[in-house]
Amino acid sequence: MKGDFSRQTFDPARHYAGVLMQQGRVQVDADWNEQEAIVRRRTQVEARDVIGPAGGPSGDAGFGLSLVGGKLQIGAGRYYVDGLLAENETDALAYEAQPDLPGALDWAAALGSANATLGLAYLDVWERHVTPLDDPLLREVALGGPDTATRVKTVWQVRVAALAGGGDP
Repeated sequence: MKGDFSRQTFDPARHYAGVLMQQGRVQVDADWNEQEAIVRRRTQVEARDVIGPAGGPSGDAGFGLSLVGGKLQIGAGRYYVDGLLAENETDALAYEAQPDLPGALDWAAALGSANATLGLAYLDVWERHVTPLDDPLLREVALGGPDTATRVKTVWQVRVAALAGGGDP
């Protein structure tokens, strides 16, 4: 990570369920960050255990794909991948306009460059660290602009991969 952290203390093998502050003690970022990591890991493991490797709300899963006028569109909604929640607020979002996939190739061009007759569309989801260099709104203007904390962002991208082979699917 690119933040200014005193140390990273979270270890899932220790099976800690929480961090308890004590009165009169010095508070450091490591304790707060470990508590956040405990909760985030539990949420993700719980989602994997209940939902499985991937899934969405019954009858209303997000990220449905459609072709409109030769353009690939992504439907709004929620979907879980490996315990991570991906959310798309924009219905009929053009493949090329995905918020975290700048400069995406047209999906058909990506398949055509590989001379593929079949393609696989999939949802890729991961977390990334965000600092005020990435998002200036994280600076505290009331204090003159310093950064106070960073964020963890869930990033998603619908990707298209060419498949080898031919014929009917």
